[in-house]
Amino acid sequence: MTFNYIIIPMKKTYFLVSLFLFLAISCKKNVDLGEVPFSHKLENQYKSDLDSLFNQVTVMQSISDIDSLKIQFKKARLQFKKIEPILSFYKKGAYNALNHPNLAIVHEDSNGVVNEKPIGFQVLEEELFAENINTENVKNEINTIHKTLKLELNNIHFSNFKEYHFLWMVKDEITRIMSLGITGFDSPVINYSLEENKAVLLSLNTYLELYQDKFNNPNLYNNWNNLLKKSIKDVDNAKDFNSFNRYAFIKNQIEPMLKLWKKTVVDWKVEFPFDSKVLNDADSFFSENTFSLNAFRPNYAPDFTKESAELGKKLFYEKKLSGNETMSCATCHVESRYFTDGLAKAKANDGSKLDRNSPTLYYAGLQSNQFHDARATNLESQILEVTNNKKEFHSDVSKLVKVANENEEYKKEFNKIYKNGINERNVRNAIANYIRTLKPFSSKFDKNISGKENNYSEEEINGFNLFAGKAKCATCHFIPIFNGTVPPDFSDSELEVLGIPEKSVWKNATVDSDLGRYNLFGAELKKYAFKTPTIRNIAKTAPYMHNGVYKTLEEVIKFYNVGGGHGIGINLENQTLPSDSLNLSEKEQRNLILFLKSLTDNVKY
Repeated sequence: MTFNYIIIPMKKTYFLVSLFLFLAISCKKNVDLGEVPFSHKLENQYKSDLDSLFNQVTVMQSISDIDSLKIQFKKARLQFKKIEPILSFYKKGAYNALNHPNLAIVHEDSNGVVNEKPIGFQVLEEELFAENINTENVKNEINTIHKTLKLELNNIHFSNFKEYHFLWMVKDEITRIMSLGITGFDSPVINYSLEENKAVLLSLNTYLELYQDKFNNPNLYNNWNNLLKKSIKDVDNAKDFNSFNRYAFIKNQIEPMLKLWKKTVVDWKVEFPFDSKVLNDADSFFSENTFSLNAFRPNYAPDFTKESAELGKKLFYEKKLSGNETMSCATCHVESRYFTDGLAKAKANDGSKLDRNSPTLYYAGLQSNQFHDARATNLESQILEVTNNKKEFHSDVSKLVKVANENEEYKKEFNKIYKNGINERNVRNAIANYIRTLKPFSSKFDKNISGKENNYSEEEINGFNLFAGKAKCATCHFIPIFNGTVPPDFSDSELEVLGIPEKSVWKNATVDSDLGRYNLFGAELKKYAFKTPTIRNIAKTAPYMHNGVYKTLEEVIKFYNVGGGHGIGINLENQTLPSDSLNLSEKEQRNLILFLKSLTDNVKY
């Protein structure tokens, strides 16, 4: 349950150049498109909407009264949300520049560390609605946004936009609404998310209206139209941010949208060149068939197969792979303990303790980075590090190959499954593929929100709504995987500075000495930063945090409720978790825990 983030991959922000004042052309809601090519319809609509946003920000430049500026800011945000589906899909650099959280972007590699100042609407929101407003900073942010939009207006090219791009764009935005939009992820101060998501839904309806003639089945288009209008009405009827029933919205609106999307693919006779992270034939966000395992593998790895995963399972339990042949992957990741070991810190091969807690391997294949400090970019790399680590396998890749070659059963299976037989990459890939299969999505929560069962209690629903609303846990543990891999691309992993104590005390605490991500490149802003893990099966994977400091969920919720480390006397300037209390009542905390327990998968051992 963490709220703000530091991005791992080195993606440069969209830098800006001011050339000349672009005059607005039109602010019509829709454009008269006539009979024009597929991509031109969307391009013309986008230009019109982008023009309107540019005009809104231009107006902001001329306002000096703060209250009036706040009103105009909200108008501009709604217009920004209107272009979000296209901008975020087709111009990711511009979108990230305009909507980046107000946290420094840390670029780190062997050449050094560079901190980049974030820009965009989220930064402006925090400046404009701060207790003590710095008007110069506000104006600078407005001018920067204005320049970014101006550059985008002069760089609109949709020539290669195809039907499958459009459908991917729609699916991405549905995913974003569910996982980021309704949780308050990009409106952290004023919680303007519901109004903004209404704008997004209206925009999706406009886009689908542009392509009404693409539907062979007119009833399918009508179903889209009716569902989007119902979704807009549900958002409209919400009393406020905290009381919105996100559980019902996802179950009754978002899940049906994905099903309609799948039917639209068939109706339009669209063929995709490859699968996105959410499978092109997925009809639920909460199913073992939701995600593409191939989309999460490294580029050099062969396509996933069940046979390679079955072979990998055997190797997962193979102790001969370790140097002294006493340790296997299953030593620290015990299946009956939901692939953890139940210890605060894992055991080393010599009986001593490792530095950190063993995380669950469930859903590890659905994240872009491995280890608590996110130092490995995929499972294959993670397995290599474990192999070489003196306190773990204390082995090397040559032994992985030797063990596989000396076992006739392994040798036969490798030669059958892999074109190039046994080599160290294939050994690691087989183990990684087994871990990738550990995504059951069989919890009570999954079955209920996807409509397979109807036994979810009012308290559990309240708990989920707190998780995705007032408590803002879902702004870092993203729905549906509930880890820190950011939807809808599922490419970047979040790191958080929470201020984890060395002991479970609630006053005058001392921060745990483990510096986390800082140890890799020495980035000051990443001192005590750790990856946001999945909280699926959290009721079965105690103790908690990278050092196992908390033994119960009650302790974990209390820690977040008081404002993380800041609330227990640890003052870290780079704490990314907001330091103010969540003000959760005892009943709310109980309901939140009931929801967390409902994320326990129904698995047999």
